[in-house]
Amino acid sequence: MEQETIAQTMLDQLVTDENSQMLKALIPYLSFSGQRILAAYAKTQELCNTLQLFSRPQNDMQICSSRPMNPMELLNDIRKFSYGENRKKLDQAVNMFAMLEMLMTINE
Repeated sequence: MEQETIAQTMLDQLVTDENSQMLKALIPYLSFSGQRILAAYAKTQELCNTLQLFSRPQNDMQICSSRPMNPMELLNDIRKFSYGENRKKLDQAVNMFAMLEMLMTINE
């Protein structure tokens, strides 16, 4: 059976699991008080996991910060999690960087 994946940021992948995603998917089907309790529980669990992640001497997020930043890669990664006006702005920035790279290549 094929497994579907849900787009998540690297941080979300490190601090949430399938169970917490299922709990959050359940929230709209509960009463208001049930929604409030379950939402607070899910977010508290994520906060605890986040604090635990960054309390380690070498956490998994530091792996990314050790390599040089590529603006195009950064913008394309952020774009996966945006929509509407923000996505249009990111597309403009990506196009601008692509033009700059092309101009730099021509000048060389």
